[in-house]
Amino acid sequence: MSAKLLSGKEVSDAILAGVKADSQALQAEGVTPRLAVFRVGDDPGSISYEKSIVTRMANSEIDTEIIAFPIDVTQDEFISKLGEANSNKDIHGILVFMPLPDQLDVEVIKYTLSPEKDPDAMNPTNLGKLMIGDTRGFYPCTPEGVMELLKHYEIDVKGKDVVIINNSNVFGKPLAMMLTDQFATVTICHVFTKDVKALTLNADIVVTAVGIYGLVKADQLREDAILIDVAMAQMKENGEFVLDDKGKKIRTGDAHLDCLDKVAAITSATPGCGGGTGPITTALLGYNVIKGCKLQTGRL
Repeated sequence: MSAKLLSGKEVSDAILAGVKADSQALQAEGVTPRLAVFRVGDDPGSISYEKSIVTRMANSEIDTEIIAFPIDVTQDEFISKLGEANSNKDIHGILVFMPLPDQLDVEVIKYTLSPEKDPDAMNPTNLGKLMIGDTRGFYPCTPEGVMELLKHYEIDVKGKDVVIINNSNVFGKPLAMMLTDQFATVTICHVFTKDVKALTLNADIVVTAVGIYGLVKADQLREDAILIDVAMAQMKENGEFVLDDKGKKIRTGDAHLDCLDKVAAITSATPGCGGGTGPITTALLGYNVIKGCKLQTGRL
């Protein structure tokens, strides 16, 4: 048996086609959607992510403004710039790269960010809107990407048992709420869960987002299960990194390679397993910038 591969790229392409059409319609009315990216320091991972965002937004005809700070930026300087972006009517979405250095108080910053310009739901106001089903709010892009994947492949979660291996405020908890709203029965696993395997063996759908290759193995899953692996990890065997034929570390998800031959359907960054949900997250960022633009200009 070989699992059906659920392509995050396929879902992303469908979302981005709609985003581009919406952006073109807004521009025809004299409004150009714009995203402001706040980055502190020069972390290579952040810069790489920034480049991918700029490219994706450009392809969708969304302007991107990069607001970069030195690693030693003060709280006052950061808050001042954030306030300017909040007040700028030409900016419709603000994305703050995490993590932030210690001198910046995330608790202050996340409440300072305008909830109407918050495409990745950093401001807790938007998580509150998720709780009450207010669709005018913004939901975190990564868990929302899981829901878009399920929708695209017509996977009905109503009445299904879903196990989420992640209990964070940015992924596991919001996803649990989204799934519950669709009448799934949800269990969240974390580091203190007594027997994860017993729970996953009973699950119709398993969603994992931890970042440890091999955390989810074939013997933990049913043959008719669907595995959605959101994690980004690097392959290790016996405590050592596994290298490809060019001597580079191999990118994976939480799913062990053996999962591909066990489950009914899968997506994961683990090689051969569908590629994971990463492209959907970036596509939804663009979707939410368009949504913010429509809300702020009275079109939604």
